[in-house]
Amino acid sequence: MRSFSLLLIPALILAVSFTILYPNFADRTLNLSVQPEVYNLDEETKQKVVSGFFERWEKDYNANGKWLIEPNTGLPSKETPIYKVKGRFITSAKINQISQENQKLILESKNKLEPTMIEELIRGGKSLSIKLGLDLQGGMRVVLKGDFEDYSAKLRDIYAKEISELKITISDVVKSAEDKKKATSRLEEIESNFELSPMRKLVELEKAKMIIDNRLTSQNLTEPQVRIQKEQDAIEVSLPGVTNSAAILEILQNTETVEYRIEEPNPFVFRSKIEESERRFMDLNQREETDIFKFQEIVKNKLGKKVQDSFLESLEKKYNIPPEYKIFAYWARGSAAKSALLPRSFSVLERKIALSGNDMTNAQPAFNSNSYGWMVSFTLTPNGAEKFFDLTSENRGRNLAIVWGDKVVSNPVINDPIAGGRAEISGSFTQEEAIRLANVISEGALPIPLSVLEMRFIGPTLGIESIEVGIRAVIIGFILVMLYMIIYYRLGGFVADISLLANVIILAALLSLMDFTLTLPGFAGLILTMGMAVDANVLIYERIREEIESGNALPIAVTAGFQNAFWTIMDANITTLIAGILMIRLGNGPIKGFAITLCWGIITTLFTSLFLSRLFVELLVNRVGVRHLNLRPFFFGKKAVSNV
Repeated sequence: MRSFSLLLIPALILAVSFTILYPNFADRTLNLSVQPEVYNLDEETKQKVVSGFFERWEKDYNANGKWLIEPNTGLPSKETPIYKVKGRFITSAKINQISQENQKLILESKNKLEPTMIEELIRGGKSLSIKLGLDLQGGMRVVLKGDFEDYSAKLRDIYAKEISELKITISDVVKSAEDKKKATSRLEEIESNFELSPMRKLVELEKAKMIIDNRLTSQNLTEPQVRIQKEQDAIEVSLPGVTNSAAILEILQNTETVEYRIEEPNPFVFRSKIEESERRFMDLNQREETDIFKFQEIVKNKLGKKVQDSFLESLEKKYNIPPEYKIFAYWARGSAAKSALLPRSFSVLERKIALSGNDMTNAQPAFNSNSYGWMVSFTLTPNGAEKFFDLTSENRGRNLAIVWGDKVVSNPVINDPIAGGRAEISGSFTQEEAIRLANVISEGALPIPLSVLEMRFIGPTLGIESIEVGIRAVIIGFILVMLYMIIYYRLGGFVADISLLANVIILAALLSLMDFTLTLPGFAGLILTMGMAVDANVLIYERIREEIESGNALPIAVTAGFQNAFWTIMDANITTLIAGILMIRLGNGPIKGFAITLCWGIITTLFTSLFLSRLFVELLVNRVGVRHLNLRPFFFGKKAVSNV
């Protein structure tokens, strides 16, 4: 370690670190996308929206005048509806603030920070900027609890027909003992599926977590974080930068599935009972007494799925529907243009699910030129294609209902067996509904219903204040530590400060490269890292001072000081590292963020304290020719040893 050539190692590491961090302080271009609806507003409303934005721009967003915006007045052209903002330090917190405070003007989901040349070269255009957590840029945190009772009921629907057949076999006196034994064994196997142990619940939560991850990824959201809370049978979702919280919440909770169910056979005895009752009330001019009108009112008043399910169950009792069948509402649009999708009649379908969404894949929305409406075409899995062929072969002449969520959207008659592994769903779909249905098929439906257990919003202004406080704390702590080291250890303190600065740069570059999301606890981890880095230097310098005061030559004292302090530093840092790894493994949220910063800080501290500091001190003593190394504070007088 006595050659200047060894300086190439830290020089190279620092050069790479500066390169990685460059996008954080480079001139950037932000594209603020304009809502298409703004161009359709009347001139007075349009002027009000735009002038409000530019007033906030001058007073708040760009109060120091360091950013440029084009165009700087009015709206951009309709062909390129984008405001271009250029400047340094365009943080996600500031972008979030602009989006939230100008929702009538800015289309948040299409805002884009253009990549720098470094990001293009290193990450193929993916951001290298330090990402900010929920507490620093604002957003939404929601905890969704799994409804396993509803999940269990759904499972019973899937196996309903098989359970009924097995029970008939078991009670049939004609069946052999062996057949009854097999039926009993199969029934016990099916019943075991309904027992939701903690491990089984965790598996279903993991499936739901994966589907939520896929849904959020497709929404162009900033660093969504999805975690499972095992103790509460819940999923926690943190969404930094979210502005359209209502729409996102609907996406998260959407448990709609796509299923095929066979309708009761012709002549539709049970459906006819319901239709006859409806007709009687209509003949008496008492439409509000019909069941379909009552159900429509439940839907229009948004009383919720549980109320809808309860109403349909009451109809099953009212019309004596057998347990192997279930009542569903048939949803369609009225004849008027742009009429709402509402329940229009009732259908009685088999409780057994003939074909589920798990058998479908690669769904695409398409426009049906014959019906002038939208449909969804999809591919069946190999197993699904075989099941679909058997289903359509065995049920010729019967209606095959397509159920989306709890809505029957189509009810075609099976004329011939369908092979080939491709099918389509046509109904009264708008383009948005067809896209949504295609997404449900492609991404998969949530296996369990989710209800909101807790919801919290953090405004971007509070996040910006937190950033300022955090940065101020880091800078003040950094300066105080540097001053203390120089006052106490003089030249040695200056070397320690250089190592400390290198430590912070390398650590920040590492976290940025790892896509680490910085939170307030992360700031605390950075400050603690600085303290621990200085602590290592204190141990080294105290050892060197002991060697100097014992009369050893300066080069020998330096070498012995680093060697004697090595295992003390390693022991102290490794025990802290073990604790940090356990916090990462067992903790979540703020604890995990703090622990990740702390652990990587320990690794960079060991490098800068044991390698970089030693390299600098030995070069000063052996190459530069420093003959005196005073490691006592100014106020304790001078005690130095010559370099003999």
